[in-house]
Amino acid sequence: ASTMAFMGITAYAQISPIENETLSLIDTNTIKLQSKIYNSNNKSINKYNFADTDVPVYSDSLIKYRLSVLESEISLDYNQYVKPYIDLYTIRRRTLSSKILAWSKYYFPMFEEALDRANMPLELKYLAVIESALNPLATSPVGAAGMWQFMAPTGRMYGLKTNAIYDERRDVQKSTEAAIKYLRNSYNLYKDWLLVIASYNCGPGNVNKAIRKAGGSKNFWEIQRFLPAETRGYVPAFIAATYMMNYSVEHNIYPAEISSINYFTDTIHVDASYNLTALADGLGMNKEELLDMNPALKRGVIPFGIDKVTLTVPYDKAILYASLNTDDFKKSANEKLIALNKQIAIEKKEKLASKSKHSKSSKHIVVKKGDTIGKIADRYNISVKKLQQINNLKSNRIHAGQRLFIKG
Repeated sequence: ASTMAFMGITAYAQISPIENETLSLIDTNTIKLQSKIYNSNNKSINKYNFADTDVPVYSDSLIKYRLSVLESEISLDYNQYVKPYIDLYTIRRRTLSSKILAWSKYYFPMFEEALDRANMPLELKYLAVIESALNPLATSPVGAAGMWQFMAPTGRMYGLKTNAIYDERRDVQKSTEAAIKYLRNSYNLYKDWLLVIASYNCGPGNVNKAIRKAGGSKNFWEIQRFLPAETRGYVPAFIAATYMMNYSVEHNIYPAEISSINYFTDTIHVDASYNLTALADGLGMNKEELLDMNPALKRGVIPFGIDKVTLTVPYDKAILYASLNTDDFKKSANEKLIALNKQIAIEKKEKLASKSKHSKSSKHIVVKKGDTIGKIADRYNISVKKLQQINNLKSNRIHAGQRLFIKG
């Protein structure tokens, strides 16, 4: 264990294997928006007059009480599984927490509005903290992308378009709506928000299997030991993130100040005939600023094949856009042809790279009679979720004779 001193108190931080699984998820998705500059903490809300170096530590009973008084439809339990993750956000990853608090001011109003429209608990917004650290550019090692970390097949099931140059999983508004649909469907199945949160991480197949192994119990803490390692820590990490976001000031953590961010935005509709550089110039913005606000544009161009693309711009620029002659932004016929050919070339290159990756690093097996996806996953020491992701499976159903890729 590593020894750390906080305000005269010596604490021992021990990381269990389960924590490591979830910690790797959190570390993978820490904020990477290098174009943003984080300034010193905003201390105007330091109501306890902490010194800069103070790292407050509180008793378990006080933390448990604080969670209990948060009004929520979600059970915010405090136990030995939750405690290490509260330490993670309030002690070991304080700088990350400060940045998350900063971005929450930008993204949470949008999340809350969408959740409120769907009549769902507003605390579900904290799922995005676990999934991506509020980074719309986050991409996991297995290919999940965006603020809500959708795999491409799941994203398509929920209406998110994805191709080589455009990825709506990185569109914050659209991916939020998709996540809410997924969560609502899960709640209709389980009627328990902790199980819904677990399902968001490992899929309903794994949750259903854990419920069966636990004798039919639908209490998360009773089925926890039957879930994949990452999911066992995922729900405790969610509760810890909820705690940190509500009690950051008590832990001497404040939102970082982010330069060049506009909190007042609106949307405009454009199509592939527009030259993005000309559009940015017409709005009095630079192209990089426009792309920063629209991470779904992976290659810095508006894609062909999509009727209307929604772009986020500063509120005053949206008003300006309504008064402009959009013909000034349209590409010439030659520019359109060049752009289309470039898009086709990019898509072909990515498809070839994907095929090459499968052939070099994967092998395939043929499903036999009596096989289930769970049995195959156990046989090849791979999680059901990863097996589904590799093979773009939308459910746990497989059939004899079906060929499946197994990571080599």
